[in-house]
Amino acid sequence: MREPLRLPSSGPPVPEPREGAGGEPEAFARREHSLRSLLELSHELTVALGVHETADLLLFNLMGQFRTPRAAAWLFPQEASAAQPTLVRSHGFHRALLDAIGSTCTSVLRKRFDQNTAPALSWTLRDAVGAAEFELIRHASIAVVAPLCAREELLGWVALGERLDGTPYEPEDLEVLEAALGMVAVSLQNVRLYNQAREMNRRLRASNEYLTELDRLKNEFLSNVNHELRTPLAVVIGSLECVVTSEREDAAVQNLLTASLDQAKKLGALIENLLNFADAQNARLSLECLPGDAAAVARDCYDVRFPGVAAGLRELVYRSAPTLPQARFDRARLLQILDELIDNAVKFTPSGSRIEIAVARATEDGREWVQIEVTDNGPGIAPEAVRSLFHSFEQIDGSATRRVGGLGMGLAFAQRLAVCMDARLTVASTLGKGTTFRLLLPGA
Repeated sequence: MREPLRLPSSGPPVPEPREGAGGEPEAFARREHSLRSLLELSHELTVALGVHETADLLLFNLMGQFRTPRAAAWLFPQEASAAQPTLVRSHGFHRALLDAIGSTCTSVLRKRFDQNTAPALSWTLRDAVGAAEFELIRHASIAVVAPLCAREELLGWVALGERLDGTPYEPEDLEVLEAALGMVAVSLQNVRLYNQAREMNRRLRASNEYLTELDRLKNEFLSNVNHELRTPLAVVIGSLECVVTSEREDAAVQNLLTASLDQAKKLGALIENLLNFADAQNARLSLECLPGDAAAVARDCYDVRFPGVAAGLRELVYRSAPTLPQARFDRARLLQILDELIDNAVKFTPSGSRIEIAVARATEDGREWVQIEVTDNGPGIAPEAVRSLFHSFEQIDGSATRRVGGLGMGLAFAQRLAVCMDARLTVASTLGKGTTFRLLLPGA
């Protein structure tokens, strides 16, 4: 076995190896370059990185290491039912070709990588895919497809383009590629587990808060019913009993009937109030609007929601203007509004979508505001549906809401909260391009 090369810490320099028949100096340089690239990749991988950042880090590292201008990464969403991978990042490739390849070659690639986790040169797939699919791969200039596997789980795969100098990928290159993807796959799996734990904690906290609020509303409801319903019913029952047993003149009976009618009207008004219970909630909301940093609250919401959004392979992005005025708001209620807007974006956008939270300064009607926008690039909302978007118990699309669930109260509640904070919540949407919810918070 050859001893590894050891560079001396002092003394005369090591002479450069002379060119031989096998091109040893060039091969040595390639191996050293690959080792350095792997070390850089391992140092930069961290659980703090998101899925999309990790994909970018991997692809740029591989593009530099193998001198190719094209690289792409597909990942399977964490949902167990997900059969198709999502193209999370691509550089240099034609997006339409990659989408076509992803939809037509998934079953073949999945079967190939379930049986063999080694990278596959594109020409070896000629007999596994149809002629049309292989022509797509060839036309896209894909040279290598390699799996991202961690602990016997196929997370996705990576495609690399042909090299700039036209040289083929050697067996040693494929070994280095397999090692790099193995490191990244473990890192991605750790990121998923970490984000999953954070999302579960968030859901537990939200459930606990919901149960606490539900218990408070239950007690308030029972207290109101006890006082407002039992008292008029007692008067009605007592009056009617008197009518049945009374032997007085008609005038006295008339008074009892009048009292019964008055109480019955009160009972009807109470029932009407119960039917409008959701609309009456805002009158009992307890808000404490104080000057504060709205961007910090939006950033906190982003940090809390990021793991859950990323689990569905949706990209959640946050950006903020460098300097912003203070705004007046209730912190807990502002978080509720942002939660509802992000929930809505997640419900109605597919995997691979982008959701952005942007905070900026705005001037409107001669007033200064802090503007928070939640934008997605999903299917959008039809103009006729936008008008009823903030109505209670209304859904813009019966088929869509049956698919994602919900009663249609989240956005209506968010707008009520905004009104209570003297804020404005509006929406703008274009079919096929996405939706933007705009929240204006009054300047302090």
